[in-house]
Amino acid sequence: MHPQFPVPAITVPSPPAPATSPCSPASNTEEPAMSDNNKTVYAYHPQTGEYQGQTAADPSPLQPGVWLLPAYSTELQPPVAAERQTAVFHDGGWTVTPDWRAVKLWSVDTAQPVQARLGDTPDSLRATLLQPCEFPAWDGKGWAINKTAQAAALAQKTNTELKQRLADAYAARRPLEDAESLGIASAAELDKLADWKRYCVDLSRLPDLAMWPRLVETDWPKQPA
Repeated sequence: MHPQFPVPAITVPSPPAPATSPCSPASNTEEPAMSDNNKTVYAYHPQTGEYQGQTAADPSPLQPGVWLLPAYSTELQPPVAAERQTAVFHDGGWTVTPDWRAVKLWSVDTAQPVQARLGDTPDSLRATLLQPCEFPAWDGKGWAINKTAQAAALAQKTNTELKQRLADAYAARRPLEDAESLGIASAAELDKLADWKRYCVDLSRLPDLAMWPRLVETDWPKQPA
C-alpha cells in the first residue's frame, strides 16, 4: 500500500483585461476626423460667416502637433441648424442664425415681394409667407380685397375702353363728314354717318348708367356695320 501525499492547489491567473486604446472616444460625441496627414476642420463664408462645409487642415512640417488651418476655417464643430436657420461663425464662435433667404415673402405694407437677408425674419421685415390676392390689403392676419382700389381700377379700365371706342368711331366718321361738307356724300353715306353719330352719342351716355363702370359686353352699344 502506497502512502498518500496531499496534492498542492494550482491557481490559474485570470487573463488581463484588454487595454483601452488611447484613441478610443470617451463618450458618444463625434470627434472631427483626424489622421497623420490631415484633420477635419469647418469652413465659413468670409463675409457672412455662414457654415460652408468641412475641409482639411494639414500638419505643420516645422512644428509637430500643430495643424495649418485654411483661411476662414475653424476646429470648432458647428451646431446643427434647424429649417430656416444656418450656423454662423462670428467673434470666435458659432451661433444659429435665422435664414429666410430662400423663402418667398411679401411685405404686408406694400404687398410687394421682399428678399430676406441672413438674420432677417418675417417679423423684422413686416412680411408674410401668404401670397397677396388682387387689390390686396393686410388686415393683420391675412390678405383682404381693397374694395376702394378694386373699384378705382375697374373705373379706369372701363374709361380707357370707352375712350378707345369713341376714338375708333370718330376715325370712321371722318371720311363721311368730309364727303358731307363737300356736298358729295351719297344717300347711303349720309345714312351711315348718321348711324356713327348716333353710336357716338350712345357711347357718351354710358357713364350715366346705373351699372357704370361694371359693364358687360351687351351693355355697350353695337357698332354700325
